[in-house]
Amino acid sequence: MQLEQKPCYNIDKYGLELIQLKDLLDPKNDFVFKRIFGSEENKDVLLAFLNNTFIEAGEPPLTEILLMNPYTDKDAPRDKQSIFDIRAKTTTGEQINIEMQLFNQYDIEKRTLYYWSRQYSGQLEEGQRYRQLNLNPRKIITRVM
Repeated sequence: MQLEQKPCYNIDKYGLELIQLKDLLDPKNDFVFKRIFGSEENKDVLLAFLNNTFIEAGEPPLTEILLMNPYTDKDAPRDKQSIFDIRAKTTTGEQINIEMQLFNQYDIEKRTLYYWSRQYSGQLEEGQRYRQLNLNPRKIITRVM
């Protein structure tokens, strides 16, 4: 028995747009992706996803993950604000950035390096020594074609 999908309506600046429910719940949708993997109530889902990824890469699984604010601070009003899809930290302080990349925008290498530099430079707090920097903040890019 197939359930009938009821259409939903989304009003945007161009008028009324018909949207199927399946499109609203698609994990490739940025909002849905962040709700599934980047919310406190779903941390177990994120942990399972990360552990599966780490085990496939031959790395030990995590026991816990801490979600961080995905917004980076601006030093000046005209600075570019970076917003990570999901930004997390392990209990040992290792930072993890998870990005949903739907399309190849031909700037992924530069964007990855920019995000990495934001993670790297944001590790230390006042009074900490440079030797405490972790050279390898992890970046996981989930590509859906």
